[in-house]
Amino acid sequence: MYLADLCWQEAGKVLSDPETIVVIPVGSTEQHGCVGPLGTDWMIPDEFCRRISGMDHIVIAPTIPYGVATHHINFPGTIDLGIETMIKVMGAVFESLFRHGARRFVVMNGHGGNDPAIEKAALEIYRRGGLVALIDWWGIAPKLNPAWPTGHGDAQETAAVMAFRPDLIKPEYLLDNVVSAPTKNLKPVHINTVLFEGAPVKIIREIRDTVNTGGFGGLESKMATREWGVAMMDGMTKWIEDFINEYRSVKLPEKDWE
Repeated sequence: MYLADLCWQEAGKVLSDPETIVVIPVGSTEQHGCVGPLGTDWMIPDEFCRRISGMDHIVIAPTIPYGVATHHINFPGTIDLGIETMIKVMGAVFESLFRHGARRFVVMNGHGGNDPAIEKAALEIYRRGGLVALIDWWGIAPKLNPAWPTGHGDAQETAAVMAFRPDLIKPEYLLDNVVSAPTKNLKPVHINTVLFEGAPVKIIREIRDTVNTGGFGGLESKMATREWGVAMMDGMTKWIEDFINEYRSVKLPEKDWE
């Protein structure tokens, strides 16, 4: 069920039902390596929500296609709300739906940069009596299958998009990654993460000073296949369905913290 498809009278009944869980797909519009579409981070959560939209007592809120993309802003097409704006956006969405009776929320998130803002807004609504679960799909996928390693704008996300919009992946734009280490003893392993003597530490740089394509952290985009994407999206969908069914049994907060 989609919130946008309902009239206000229908929405009133659905949102005030204590069994209802509102799922909010959230992402970003930003660079995703040499071949990934700018909408990767919201398209994937949107697709997961399409797949679970027929579950009982689930209502899908409209997709939020913008997020915290400050570290990607120097790539053309990136749109950055910034963390403070994102806190306000998520807070307003939670508060509006809470006003109409919703108490349980799942955020289907496609972008790690959004996490601090979502968590801040989620804590505020928790103190009002609501409950939010945050699903970061890219970190869960490798736990389901180590052959689905995570990164940013690389093979994992490229494969995911291939599963439902293969037309958006254009092989003619494939480039080999050229990674620049800060020193010979600091090995880059993710966007701003390096290893020193086997331990991770962040050195904050412009992404283009780390990798030319903007995609880095797992396997290069050229390693992506549609078969990988289909298996991963199917596996993740099953996990999400199972999690939501378990999440229904979590008690709402009983204390008003305001």
